[in-house]
Amino acid sequence: MPCQTSPVATDDLLIERLLRVIDEGRRTATYKLALLLALIDAIAMSPGDSDLPTRALAERVLELYYPQTRAYVDRSGAAHDLRQISMKGSEVLTAVTRLRVAADRSKPSLHHVRQRMAADYEHTLDAVEETFVRYPIPLMQVVGGTVVPFLYSVDWPEGTTAKKLRRTGNDKLRLLDGVADRLVVIGPMLRPLIELHWTRDVARWTRLPMEDEDLRSHLFGTERTAFPKKLVGELSDLQGDECFYCGDHLTGRREVDHFLAWSRWPNDAIENLVVADRCNGLKSNHLAATEHLVRWRTRLTLKVEQLHDIAARTDWPSNLDRTRSLVQTTYSHMVAGTPLWLRGNEFELATGPAA
Repeated sequence: MPCQTSPVATDDLLIERLLRVIDEGRRTATYKLALLLALIDAIAMSPGDSDLPTRALAERVLELYYPQTRAYVDRSGAAHDLRQISMKGSEVLTAVTRLRVAADRSKPSLHHVRQRMAADYEHTLDAVEETFVRYPIPLMQVVGGTVVPFLYSVDWPEGTTAKKLRRTGNDKLRLLDGVADRLVVIGPMLRPLIELHWTRDVARWTRLPMEDEDLRSHLFGTERTAFPKKLVGELSDLQGDECFYCGDHLTGRREVDHFLAWSRWPNDAIENLVVADRCNGLKSNHLAATEHLVRWRTRLTLKVEQLHDIAARTDWPSNLDRTRSLVQTTYSHMVAGTPLWLRGNEFELATGPAA
């Protein structure tokens, strides 16, 4: 098919094309939405990189689909196997479901599956990468039969195998100029919209009502309903039994907070977790003020080994590089005027990117 190679000229045009992908009425699978979220996450985790390996994108896609293979129990108590595609079958969903079934005796997270079932994990990743290289990646930027690049350039046609690309060293997407910076800024705003359309697709194909936020929470919320007491206790001890944000003694309920909100960048790594009192609810999904950012960075510098040890003792995921990259990318792309939560109902306005 013909290909237009000129990069996107304006932010407005980039946003228009992104919205076209998100709001596509003829979508027959959630693949393009998964690819878009995978791109946003991979870019945030690789600041400064203009090439994204297809394997890294496949890892992000697998992270999205793995928790979604759980049966959904509606308000009446009926269980449903959720459909991610309008057709009968999907190699990706079949492979991911097979991995979950194989690991489901102890209901482990994908973090544990990667560690304990490495061969099965890699085999599933092969299936995800193969499918996305063949179809969603070369097709996402097609408009009326013409390839109109607005995110990345692709050097292969529909149907190309991942193995062939790897043999020639072309198993990567090359981002167009300026795309990485723009997606880092607008990604957290696009995520809720992508999740909403994804949820609607799944509800339609599974023949379910939206049920307010129930289905969406099932698809995109953390799999855990509560943090283990041992994890909460050890993090509290690490903080001297004080709220991470206000410094008050933790006398009542201890709440674990994602320093960089889950709604912005889903990341359960221990390096992103702090213990707070009611400040957790007051901060909500806002970015924390500069003084909290400085405190969080200091904690990583001084107590990274203790955090790693706590993760090992509590069997919790640890990913220093990913967490550090997500925080760095987010704060280094802040625009002036962004409200940053300070305390209670007090906010400070960002003066620009935070180094």
